Amino acid sequence: MMSQKNSIVAVFVLMNTLLLAGCGDKPAVASPTCADLEKITDPAQKAELLKKCPRSGPVYKPSPEKKW
Repeated sequence: MMSQKNSIVAVFVLMNTLLLAGCGDKPAVASPTCADLEKITDPAQKAELLKKCPRSGPVYKPSPEKKW
């Protein structure tokens, strides 16, 4: 009976250790999103973001018309 309790406790300790092992890793800098386009002042970063978010920016660019 005592060995069964010890193994159950060991399983719970192992599970908690595995669950908490990745909690300390946080990204240093978050990548900007399309919503942040207005706030970015670096021209190179803004140009790169405009490539990823083509519909964002000061001028409205409609999507190409599709004929189904």
